[in-house]
Amino acid sequence: MTDQERLRTRVRWIARTGVALLLLTAVMWLVLSVWRPVMNGLLVGEAGGAYVVYSMLRQGHLKDGLQGVPLFASGMMGLFTRLVVLCAVMIVAVKAPDVNPIATLAGYLLGFVLIFFGLLGMVKGPVQSQNESR
Repeated sequence: MTDQERLRTRVRWIARTGVALLLLTAVMWLVLSVWRPVMNGLLVGEAGGAYVVYSMLRQGHLKDGLQGVPLFASGMMGLFTRLVVLCAVMIVAVKAPDVNPIATLAGYLLGFVLIFFGLLGMVKGPVQSQNESR
């Protein structure tokens, strides 16, 4: 399996895990009506976290071979848009009734956690057996 195939597999895993977490939070929102403000905050934050996953993975330049200054500019634009989304999510959390802002921030950070742990194996490199290392 090539590095690009491994990366695509991990991107699919990250996206599916994010959708599963969002669905789990929605089910918990239905079941735990006592914790509705916390669940509202998590749902709002996870919606922002979904944009984090989208902006870091789907707007990446895996296929076009972009390098140098254009790649740097694209990364800076992505960073800027993630900050704008964070501000928007937190404004919604503060202004909306029955939304816990701390839970919103935790839901937003789940997007970064998914990216970090999802791509951690790519950083470590492929696992080599004893026979391959000789």
